[in-house]
Amino acid sequence: MDKHTPQRVERDNAKFEEWRKQNPDKQFKDYFAEGVKPMIARGKVHASLGGNLIEGSHGEVGQGFLRTLIARGLKPEDVCVDYGCGTLRLGVHVMKYLQPGAYWGMDVADFLLEEGRALVGDDLLSEKRPNLRVISADAVAEAAACKPAMLFSAKVLLHVHPDDLGEYLGNIMTIIGTEGQALILSKWSERETLQYGGKGWAHGLPVLRDMVAPWGGQIVVLKQEAYRIEGFDTNVKHGTLHLTHRASPFANERD
Repeated sequence: MDKHTPQRVERDNAKFEEWRKQNPDKQFKDYFAEGVKPMIARGKVHASLGGNLIEGSHGEVGQGFLRTLIARGLKPEDVCVDYGCGTLRLGVHVMKYLQPGAYWGMDVADFLLEEGRALVGDDLLSEKRPNLRVISADAVAEAAACKPAMLFSAKVLLHVHPDDLGEYLGNIMTIIGTEGQALILSKWSERETLQYGGKGWAHGLPVLRDMVAPWGGQIVVLKQEAYRIEGFDTNVKHGTLHLTHRASPFANERD
């Protein structure tokens, strides 16, 4: 059977519902992290943590993405938040580019940050003094207080459960405030949300826009291309979304 089929999605959802009954106080992000942890322990790189970004070692992956951030205005003296940093396969390059203490890496579990620390190494950690945090209300407030000029979230939105989407977008809007900008690399649907895997969604762009509106947010498409998900009779989009507050100096772009 194909990896992505409605039947496979139904089976995977049943597994999650059974897990939720046993863990009523936890969220899907905890379920996702529990599934990734054994892979990390075996030395494997999960796709969402950078394994499918580009070919190359930990020190090579993500250099092209850093150039994208710089083209969007990121400067060495800016504060930048990597929301869903995984094992820092993108973040290590941003960390090197920024001044000490200006990089913030945030993810759902400390074991991911610990793996990132090990891969980055003590010398760079000592030199750049990155702020690495498990995502929480306190951590979001702490990052927001530093008034980041930019936030990026790569390969994260597609793993956000619909029940947790408001929290994800609200955290991003809180962090960037009225003056920052966020780049979200993901898949999305131009209409309704499509669940294509037990841990994968192409969220509907209208849904995303409606959700950020109460925070004064707006979303425009910076880059997109058609993406066919095997096993489903529809195409979605893959690319980069630009999220800002309507009052932001970066909010004058249009689709």
